[in-house]
Amino acid sequence: MEERLHKLLAQHGLGSRRQVEDWIRAGRILINGQPASIGQRVRSSDRIVVDGKDVSRRVSAPQKLRVIAYHKPSGELLRGRAGDERSPVDARLPSLHAGRWLPINTVGFAEDGLLLLTNDGALAAAAGRRGRELPVEYRVRVLRPRDAVAWPAIPRSIETDGQRSEFTTVEAIEAPGSNVWFRVEAARAVARGAVRALFDAAGLKVSRILLLRWGSISLPRDLPRGRSRELTGEDLKFLLGFGGGSTTAERPRAARRGGPKRSPPAKLRRSAAPRSGGR
Repeated sequence: MEERLHKLLAQHGLGSRRQVEDWIRAGRILINGQPASIGQRVRSSDRIVVDGKDVSRRVSAPQKLRVIAYHKPSGELLRGRAGDERSPVDARLPSLHAGRWLPINTVGFAEDGLLLLTNDGALAAAAGRRGRELPVEYRVRVLRPRDAVAWPAIPRSIETDGQRSEFTTVEAIEAPGSNVWFRVEAARAVARGAVRALFDAAGLKVSRILLLRWGSISLPRDLPRGRSRELTGEDLKFLLGFGGGSTTAERPRAARRGGPKRSPPAKLRRSAAPRSGGR
């Protein structure tokens, strides 16, 4: 059976389809000793060499599809960079026999919360494209203003880097002490930095941003920061519904409705705090 070269390498985590095409143009990929061409199809019997390394066996072996939920801490890079001593996400992820973990959604460097990853390039690409239209939910910890009699008005819309992000809910979850949590929701994914910019516009200082829900998948309430868990059941079915997923997947055993719900920290109580926002 023949497969397009850039699709095959992406499925096995060697790079994105665009990256593979760039490598082909640069002459970094050989097929049976000859430079590969854009759109070229390959067979299982072909010898594929990337940057001098034979990857034929790696891309011909059947690969079980895996998807994990990772509780990303703030200040952690998605990928390690040469010369950068900051901790990368992949240093804490489960090991793979072949391929690499690819992100499905995004969590900013200064944010923490639900990060979904898979070893299947086609699934990551399909879910990533569709994911821009999915609702998201955050918990945002804000320093209480010292002298404010009432909370300042927080906008429901903000523009960052020329891109406007709209929010459906910006609601205070009152708590004693100097910090107050807010529940922040949007009907679709927002631009990077938009959540922080929302509170900056109201003159409020944000100390933590937690991505709690992406689509119908919620961060498991018992998953500590820096730990991961295999995705199963309805959560996995939800992702497979986006298409892609060319590797072998185990069908989920249990059908449960929606992702596990995560409640605000126990010490937080809803109060009669007024809804914030410019209505």
